[in-house]
Amino acid sequence: MAANKEPAKSETGAAEAEEALAPSALDQNTHNEMLMLYRECADSVRFAKVQQWRTLAGTLALFIVLGMLGRMSPSETAMPKAVVGGAIALSIGAIYSLFIYQFWQATERAKIEHISSQLSNLVRRVRTLTSRRESSIHRYVLLAFMILCILAADALLVLFLASRLQPPV
Repeated sequence: MAANKEPAKSETGAAEAEEALAPSALDQNTHNEMLMLYRECADSVRFAKVQQWRTLAGTLALFIVLGMLGRMSPSETAMPKAVVGGAIALSIGAIYSLFIYQFWQATERAKIEHISSQLSNLVRRVRTLTSRRESSIHRYVLLAFMILCILAADALLVLFLASRLQPPV
């Protein structure tokens, strides 16, 4: 039994070796304001992420509509070429929107980082559990995936309409 109590003491010693809890130096009203701002920033990040995925889904859905429109139109009209032009414009706009949402998230994360620096050392310690570099890599890999999906859908649309884009012989 004595052997079972010994590890508990060493765990307690390790916990005591960690930095002692230092509460925020802010007054209660300012602390509450910071918590409110923290929540608003976190909600903004989540909203921007959802908007990115909705932008991707909406763009892909519009590509399907454009493909059907281009396929149903007579090939001797300018409609298939107009559909391809519209798809390229749609791609540019969607990719631009994805970047706007990405930069918005970065701004909100910077705010969260600043707010966290004003809170207790426990908050700062918990926030360091996730590597910022790894999180950034994940975010930009997802952004690249979204952009590649849009570009691939655009290329597939052009291939899908290729027979209608050829001038009649």
